[in-house]
Amino acid sequence: MADRSSSNVVPLAGRGLPPEAPASADPATLLAACRDRLAHGLATVFAQHLDSANDDFLGMADRATSLEQQQLYFAAMDFLTGHGQLLLQQFRSTYVAQFEAAVAALRGTTVEGGRASQEPRELSLIDTDDFERDLAIAKLSARAACNCAQQLTALDRRFAALLQLSRIAQDDNPLHPRALFTTMLDALGALDVGEQLGLILLQEFERQTSAELPGIYADLNRFLAEAGILPNIPLAGPQRALRSQPLDAADAHPPLDEHRQTAASAPHQGEHGNSDVFEQLAQALQAAATQRPAATGQFHQGMPPTPRAAPSQPRQQTLDIAELIQALTGLQRGGGDVRQLPGLGASPIDPAQNDALQRIRATPMADWSHPVDALTIDIVSMLFDAMFKDPELSAAIRAELAKLQIPVLKVALIDKHFFSERRHPARRLLDLIASSGLGRSEEDEPRLIERIRAIVDGVVDGFDDDVEVFARQLQAFEQFLDEEETRARGKASKVLGELARRDRREVAERRVEAVITEHAHPEAPALISGFVGEHWRQVLVDVFIDTGEDGEDWREAVQLMDDLLWSVEPKLTQEERDRLLTLLPDLITRLRKGLERIDQETSWDSFFGQLIRLHMAALHREGVNDSPPAQDNVEDTTTAPASASASASASASASASASASASDDADDAETDHHLRLARALEVGAWVEFKSVRGTRKTLRLSWVSEYRGVYLFTNRQGDNALTLATTSLANHLRQGSARLLSQDPLTERAVSQVLERRTDPET
Repeated sequence: MADRSSSNVVPLAGRGLPPEAPASADPATLLAACRDRLAHGLATVFAQHLDSANDDFLGMADRATSLEQQQLYFAAMDFLTGHGQLLLQQFRSTYVAQFEAAVAALRGTTVEGGRASQEPRELSLIDTDDFERDLAIAKLSARAACNCAQQLTALDRRFAALLQLSRIAQDDNPLHPRALFTTMLDALGALDVGEQLGLILLQEFERQTSAELPGIYADLNRFLAEAGILPNIPLAGPQRALRSQPLDAADAHPPLDEHRQTAASAPHQGEHGNSDVFEQLAQALQAAATQRPAATGQFHQGMPPTPRAAPSQPRQQTLDIAELIQALTGLQRGGGDVRQLPGLGASPIDPAQNDALQRIRATPMADWSHPVDALTIDIVSMLFDAMFKDPELSAAIRAELAKLQIPVLKVALIDKHFFSERRHPARRLLDLIASSGLGRSEEDEPRLIERIRAIVDGVVDGFDDDVEVFARQLQAFEQFLDEEETRARGKASKVLGELARRDRREVAERRVEAVITEHAHPEAPALISGFVGEHWRQVLVDVFIDTGEDGEDWREAVQLMDDLLWSVEPKLTQEERDRLLTLLPDLITRLRKGLERIDQETSWDSFFGQLIRLHMAALHREGVNDSPPAQDNVEDTTTAPASASASASASASASASASASASDDADDAETDHHLRLARALEVGAWVEFKSVRGTRKTLRLSWVSEYRGVYLFTNRQGDNALTLATTSLANHLRQGSARLLSQDPLTERAVSQVLERRTDPET
């Protein structure tokens, strides 16, 4: 393990970075250097911006709408003023420990005191504070990941290579922004900062470090490349965010030049879930070109763009990346005479038409561009052609996506990671716009299109070369859809609750019988067996219907049954007797409340009088007389077991019937593809239903019965509820009156279609 002696040093502005590791350094030394450089760089940036953070808090306090908010912002100012350096020290030491634990977990070992040694928490309840904490970290890390997409892609590969792993998930990568923000929140917690104040300080930490974070990651990439870790992959971007750089061919787009050098020589790595998607798409385009005649100066509707062969005559002129971006920006904005833009000629090009990119490819501008840039135009044109043919897009949404052709082309020219990174903000915006149209009624679609149009116009008007424009518009659109989703959940909640209760009611008796059998004590007195079999059974059924097996009420009801059975057993030790005396008051109260729940409180007095005798006998370690002491209660205590036995017999019969039915269904599933498909559906899947009259509606799977195999489908607004049994849904799928829509994002589907042309050029 790396030496932690420096973990208590507060990194301040002006202090140098940790010493460079030699190129021959071993992996442990390089890991420690990465850890220290990242922690040092981020802490130094925040230290430099402490005054700016306090200014932010002062402004927010002035604008606060409540006294409580104002006090929180003032408390944040006071904390940074008095404990800012201590926080940075705590951040560094916490990050060192968590980094080491994460690396140990990736290597399959554990580190004492780190996160890797903690017990899994999948089965624990999540309280509100934990949910808010996780949500805040997720939002901040997603935004940071978008800003640093280029740098993180390269860093993920280098870090995995350093650990000799094929790949590392973001949640497991201690260099990922999520790990940094989690560390900062843990450091605040270690200093006894409250949850709300901690979240406010975390947001300010992200805000003050966001501009420099891409540069810090770029430095890490450079450091590892110079140490011999994958030195041939691109260094992934400028030192700072792109928006702070001028649009200049020499220094604004260094990743592009690196892609030009490596695109043709990068090895093929299989399917398109990797960083060589651009090369694979280029191969697909070349394969398609060999199967079709080349275009000869005339545009052919529906034909894929064909790569041009090298001209036999010298080019009239050469466009560098800056000139190409500038020309495309002029066409994108529609300002001035497009005929004056270099290489566009006299052919009119409407940037909002579906064929805009194909027409651009037929202009001299494409031939005058660098070969990789010309190839990029071809590929983006093919992707949009595939997207426009997607059957799940409405005409109105297709028209809005068409306006993004040129902005997306510019993104692809600047950043080849666009093709391989699903999380790229430009790709995510395209995907979200496409998926937002699913499940819309004719009355609701105009409102959506109006919102999409505003988002698209924001990109067209604001995008020069800063992809942050896409991130901002993506965030605005996500907020719009989140608000819709909240309203839809509110509408559907009543229906969902009733369906869940009905679902549990169908199986309640059988589940309760199984639990009673599992927890039964064979030597329990007849009084207790009768009470459990008759009265407490009803309590368990009622609780199960209300909350299910995951509810706290259910766990308490089952525990109370166990406590009752244990309470009448002979107590052989003083410890057991003390426990019983401590347990009894609460036990009696909870048992009586349980009977009140099912309106059986009149049965309590006679039962309680006999229960006292059993408890006295248990305290004196005496055997329990199994016969009832009072004649007037004989019927109650003798018929209850009979009733329980009858119920058990009925439940066993029902269970056998259900098992036989389940067995039949299992046999059907082995041979019926559509039944297997129906059972594999998960909440969130979209299905298109077609009525006998030919009308179609697209509904989302909103709820799946846990016990009965019933599905609830709703539209995006939570209306038009439709419930179907599994077999009914399978029949719809079999007959073609239901169609499962693809759950892959639009851009992923388009990439797949283009790649398929490599093996089947007729598709």
